[in-house]
Amino acid sequence: MEEVLQHEKGGVVQMEISEERLIENLIDEYEVQVTKLAYLYVKDWPAAQDITQEVFIKAFHALHQFNHNSSYKTWIYRIAINLCKDYKRSAYFRRNTIVNKFHTLLKKEASVSPEQELILNEENDSVASHVFSLPLKYKEVILLYYYEELSTQEIGDMLGINPSTVRTRLDRGREKLKKTMGGRFPNE
Repeated sequence: MEEVLQHEKGGVVQMEISEERLIENLIDEYEVQVTKLAYLYVKDWPAAQDITQEVFIKAFHALHQFNHNSSYKTWIYRIAINLCKDYKRSAYFRRNTIVNKFHTLLKKEASVSPEQELILNEENDSVASHVFSLPLKYKEVILLYYYEELSTQEIGDMLGINPSTVRTRLDRGREKLKKTMGGRFPNE
């Protein structure tokens, strides 16, 4: 298949990249970021990798629907977020979550050395654990804003909400973090 398609528009020859080449470029550019984003949502590396593959399959099949009102990055992230939310609503995820919680309870009952207990306590006190304990609507904007370094406009486009709503959720999420972290919040 031809890598580059040429056509004439208004007397000027324009070149378009083929859909296959475009999706390859998108994968090269965003695969790692999308996998990290998926992991932040589902907290399971193999599931995040599966979701990432599904993101690019969906993107490939929907390339003709892309309307260029947003960037490819925003579009790809939106697909990823929607797939992560679908995954978390699935019976498979709910069933595995219950099993994992049961195993966690069993591990807590087992004897733990003082060193292991100290490490576990330090991990529980980390900022990440506090962020992950937030409700989804606050967690996702904080992760996208601070960890993915997206603008409030880009986050709003991805989530289908107004940028002002994103800013409100950021403010409320930071307040909740301050409360859960005993008044201390990083970068302040």
